[in-house]
Amino acid sequence: MKVILLADVPRVGHEGDVMDVANGYLRNYLEPRGLAIRAGKGALRDLENRRKAIEGRDEQKRQRAQHLVDELRQKRIVVEAPTGEGGRLHGTVTTSQIAEAAEEQLALVIDRRDIDIPDPIRQTGDYLITAQVYKDVEAQLPVRVVPIEGEERTPEEILEEVAEEYADAEEAAAEAADEAADEPGDDEE
Repeated sequence: MKVILLADVPRVGHEGDVMDVANGYLRNYLEPRGLAIRAGKGALRDLENRRKAIEGRDEQKRQRAQHLVDELRQKRIVVEAPTGEGGRLHGTVTTSQIAEAAEEQLALVIDRRDIDIPDPIRQTGDYLITAQVYKDVEAQLPVRVVPIEGEERTPEEILEEVAEEYADAEEAAAEAADEAADEPGDDEE
């Protein structure tokens, strides 16, 4: 069904866009929240009359996004990750981790799906990632990956810790089984 968006809807479109969406999505989500209307002849005429105002708001949003990008060039996002020998990470740094760090450190809300990491980040160090801030406005964000404080451990230390946890769990299970065997049953008195 053809609709006219009345506001920016993430992952769907921007104000003034004429989109094709499912009937249920329109009925159950877009219309109740005032985000879209059906694209009838009268609504399309009204859209043409409002087009200049929409374009003006769009330009303001684009300028704010560009200003934000210019500010972000001088800032760096620091992501802490668990590491092993030689600064090698246990796993990779994800877009979710970068989005959370950006929100905490820079008060910048970026959807994790708008972040592009060209190559997986598997080592500590400095990286340059791309984040889409608004429509066609992209920011190059410097990211520094650092080990978690006091976290750098060798593989042997990690294996030793896992073995200790496993032994503790087995000991606790054995104690629980002994206690269950020592308790008198209901038929004994």
